[in-house]
Amino acid sequence: MDNKENRLIESFTTVGGLLLIAGAAVYITGWEYSPYFYLVGSLMFASGQFADRYTGDDPIVKRLRFQQVLGAVFLLLTAALMFSAPLHNRLLADMGAGGKMRSFLLEITRKNNWIVTLTIGAVFELYSAFRLDHIAKNKG
Repeated sequence: MDNKENRLIESFTTVGGLLLIAGAAVYITGWEYSPYFYLVGSLMFASGQFADRYTGDDPIVKRLRFQQVLGAVFLLLTAALMFSAPLHNRLLADMGAGGKMRSFLLEITRKNNWIVTLTIGAVFELYSAFRLDHIAKNKG
């Protein structure tokens, strides 16, 4: 990739990260459009992570890049869980539906499960970003 493409990917990822943070922070207030901000931000951030390729042969950098991609997947999963709150409320209201599937769906769509996936994704992203920066400084 040339320098112009790298700057474009970095800008895309940065804007996505800002939207992602804004959407997650405002979601707590209950604003109905906050999951959409988060969704757009997570899609932009994840696509930037997926587009950034490592073509070297350093196993540590390869592992850290995999952790970044895995973190982006967790951030996308968070967006899906943010949209599951209405499904959770419908499942609670429909007491006629029973069985293991209803219990499973109630557990998955619990209102605060998105915080767990967001935390996992953030830890993966932060750890790998700091480690990659440390490796780059030591090589340069």
